[in-house]
Order: sequence, then structure tokens, then C-alpha cells
Amino acid sequence: MKKIFAFLSVVIFATVFFAYAADNAKPELRPSQKAMQARVAWLTAINQNLDAKNFDAVATDADKLAVQTEKLGANHPNPLGKELSLAISSLAKDISTAAAKQDGDTIKFKLREIKGKCGECHAQIRDKK
Repeated sequence: MKKIFAFLSVVIFATVFFAYAADNAKPELRPSQKAMQARVAWLTAINQNLDAKNFDAVATDADKLAVQTEKLGANHPNPLGKELSLAISSLAKDISTAAAKQDGDTIKFKLREIKGKCGECHAQIRDKK
């Protein structure tokens, strides 16, 4: 009787666990969503590293942002999306250059410009759909 009770408990637990896991399944992100999440992560890291005055890490993250936005911007089907992505790439390169000079004020200014480009894209492309 104890074996049967233990077996049924395990079966019930497994059934509930798998049913719960199936309910929490999230749809796969689109490639553009993954790219935007990467951009947000790099911008967040740049801000945090700037606060910590870790200019080497700021330059590394800015370089990664510049490469990704240049690559995706070059092939962007929307002319405005292409323009904004390439502008972000240019601004990220400026951040990397400023980080090499340890110029925190320029980095902050360029970050604000990037945020403006992101907002412009969201308003005119993403949220318009």
C-alpha cells in the first residue's frame, strides 16, 4: 500500500509539474526582438561601467553595439530604420573613442543621442504598426 501511495504521489507531482511548465511556455522571440534586447543590455552595461569609471568595458560594449547596429542597419529593409541603425552605430563608435580618452561627459551626451534615436525608431516604426 505504501508503494502504491508513493508511486501515485510521484505520478501526480510529475503531471502537475509538466502541466505547469507547458502553461509557462513563451513564444520564441523574433530576430529583431533579440537584437533590441542585446542593444538594451549593451547600453545598460555602458551606463553601469561609466558610473564605475571602467572605460575599457565601456569601449568594449560600445564596439559591440557599433558592430551589431552597422551589420543590421546595412541590410535593414526600411529606409528610416536603416538610417537610425547606422546613426546609432556611428554614435556607438563615438562612445568608444570617448572611452579611450576617458571623456565621461561626451559618453553621457552620446548615450542621450542614442536614446533619442531609439525613441524615434519606436515612435515612427515599431509603435506605428
